Amino acid sequence: MSTQAISHGAASSELVMHRGVPAAAGVGELVGPADELVDAFALTLIAAAQTQRTYRRACRRLVDWLGPLAGPEDLTAANVAAYHAQLVAGGLASSTIKKERAAINSFLRWLVDFDHIPAVQARAALAIKLPRAQQAARETPKALSGEQYDALLQAARAAIADDPLAGARDLAIVLVLGDGGLRCEELAGLDRYDFKAARAGAKLRTLDVRRGKGDRGRVVKLSRTATRAIVRWERERARALGPTADDAALFITLGRRRLDGTYVGVGARCGQPVLAAVMKRLGHAASIPVELCHAHALRHTCATELLRSGANLADVRTMLGHASIKTTSIYLASDAQRQEDVVTRRERGRITLDDDVGAA
Repeated sequence: MSTQAISHGAASSELVMHRGVPAAAGVGELVGPADELVDAFALTLIAAAQTQRTYRRACRRLVDWLGPLAGPEDLTAANVAAYHAQLVAGGLASSTIKKERAAINSFLRWLVDFDHIPAVQARAALAIKLPRAQQAARETPKALSGEQYDALLQAARAAIADDPLAGARDLAIVLVLGDGGLRCEELAGLDRYDFKAARAGAKLRTLDVRRGKGDRGRVVKLSRTATRAIVRWERERARALGPTADDAALFITLGRRRLDGTYVGVGARCGQPVLAAVMKRLGHAASIPVELCHAHALRHTCATELLRSGANLADVRTMLGHASIKTTSIYLASDAQRQEDVVTRRERGRITLDDDVGAA
């Protein structure tokens, strides 16, 4: 064991129980409480803030389950297996448990890298055969209907009359999320130079999404409507705030608007809180149900509309940046509207019964 690892009393063989799982007693001075190590681990993750929070919470749930006196030496194969079994018994979906284990496994590897636990302890915890969770039925992602999306865009356009700068920004945000299918953190990571001019022979402009999930970048083709909205936002931004560097954020916060029409507190990237506020305000104006008034619903809307318009799974996967085609396939759940769309498209151009009767 590393010299930084926890030292147990050599003469003591007594065992105590941590939530029903044996753990070594006679614990000496800790390198640092396990919960403090969780915080240190989360700060080293090269990931979006949301991912850092997800991993921190998953690891902290395990540490809390082990008990208040738990140290890194308690992260054994037996304890990890018992905790995993409890998650399964709680009826969690396989996908949820996989995310929990992914965070815990990353934490174990980090502990080895920084000599908080011996490598043999981590290998045993990582390699243990664990019970499988029951596969829960996955709900179809909630997306706006075509009418609801149009109403949302109409509400965004109407807001421009009251506040040209904020209105132009919000309309562009809705279209980038709804037509381009970006995640919130991907939109926040866009710089002005990521809005690319159309290449020679191409008809559409693109967004270079360099900060995709899992560090997977991609290029997203923009609809002409979304392109015009971004150009309008850039024009209003330059008029109100002056010239902006190419490496500045494409979408920024506007702070508060003064009575004279100027703004204070501008320039930060538009993160999740700003996008949530935009969707809440515009969704209320468009009479959108509360459960659909969130930015990620627009990503679901983009995927759903692409499939309904005839795009195949591979195309949608590429545009949305899914790591697996299985993720894209969840949008294929057959509902009444989708069945109606499929039948209608297939029937186009055919001779109908009415045509036959007329010909006779």
